[in-house]
Amino acid sequence: MVRTARYSEEDFIEATMALVGEGGPAAATMQAIARRVGAPTGSIYHRFESRAAVLGAAWNAAYGSFTRALAPLLHEGRPRDAALAILPWSRENGHRARFLLLHEPVTLFEDTPPPAPQRLELERLEEAFDGAFRACLAVRRGDTQGADALCEEELARAKFLIFDAPIAILRPHLMRGGTLPPFVERMIAELHAGMPVAATQARGPRPAASHEGGPAGIPSHAA
Repeated sequence: MVRTARYSEEDFIEATMALVGEGGPAAATMQAIARRVGAPTGSIYHRFESRAAVLGAAWNAAYGSFTRALAPLLHEGRPRDAALAILPWSRENGHRARFLLLHEPVTLFEDTPPPAPQRLELERLEEAFDGAFRACLAVRRGDTQGADALCEEELARAKFLIFDAPIAILRPHLMRGGTLPPFVERMIAELHAGMPVAATQARGPRPAASHEGGPAGIPSHAA
């Protein structure tokens, strides 16, 4: 008779995100993660080779969930809606939001970088999300063929309005916990009303030189 595993990788990943969200990266020791799941410490080592591996898997799970909520809206050229989509995602994914939006990989992996599989997956997620930002700008400019010919200023503006600024507005409330106040949505909407991501009509000729933007998903976080 085949025995089924009592504890899954997902159990340990969710426990890791909850611990980091509650007490910071130092709270997520291998022993604490196993204890949170109610499993013997050896169980986690059967699934993850190291603490960096489980942290990397947790980061990719949270980041992947986040980008799946925003990327379709970006590809449709809806930057305001993409920024506002952060709110329901945060409400529905409380511990994931605190884990992802209150911390940075540089602090999670300050001692040991994640193993290659987790690192490569993070790079894939970042490239896909960066591509969604570029696609959004191209749609807004009425030039769906120009996603790779955007200037650095355009990408920086888009990332600020869609990611950086909304997250800065959310962070104090995520730190305190509880329900996000209604004015958070108004602030994000007003931010987009006052500073459009890009013109909806095609502009004049673009500069000949193009510049590559950094990772779109978590600017400077995943460097």
